[in-house]
Amino acid sequence: MIKDIIEFKRQQLYETIGIVGLSAEETISVSRELERFMNYHAKISGKYSRTKTNQAKIHVSVLQNILDVISKEKLHLPFEMDHQLLERTKWMPFDFAHTLLHAMIEQYGSEIEEYIGECVPIHGVFPKEIQSFHESLKVLDYIFHLNHRSPDYIGEYLPFMDIKDETVLFCYTPHYSSTFNLGIIKGLSKKFNHSLKVKVLDHSNGGHFKIVG
Repeated sequence: MIKDIIEFKRQQLYETIGIVGLSAEETISVSRELERFMNYHAKISGKYSRTKTNQAKIHVSVLQNILDVISKEKLHLPFEMDHQLLERTKWMPFDFAHTLLHAMIEQYGSEIEEYIGECVPIHGVFPKEIQSFHESLKVLDYIFHLNHRSPDYIGEYLPFMDIKDETVLFCYTPHYSSTFNLGIIKGLSKKFNHSLKVKVLDHSNGGHFKIVG
């Protein structure tokens, strides 16, 4: 799929030059899109396929999101936590949040994983200027990095939106599964009251999704 999109972008860029004639702005835009997909393909295929998280941080609101789900659903917290610590800091070690998330999945199954993902757009850091579902998909990678800090590559979200009312979303998030990311997509649709259909094209490394609507 990613190779097909790269080829599509190449044709869009090179076969229209001199025939239809792209404006300078359109040429730059398509060139940047092509570069993004080529870089993404290189990362997931090469030396960046293993991400490091030992120096990564996660915004405390994302961790609080997990705790809110635990409280709302009256679930058992898998280990002791200093709740006052959450009030004293904005950023927590990513590995701590990751351990908590996977302890919950191990105890309660994939349904809780999807539900936690669904709540992320409500509780996580979210740009106020984003006012629609499609806008949020377009900048999902930016939102991801608003909620995560790391000197190393820890993953990304890459949408392909050239077809009307259809988006293919590539997620390379080895520490968040396709189930979690499906929850995020559903959470965004609820946030903006946007009806859609989602098909999981690939479950590996965070998943690839076809979103219609």
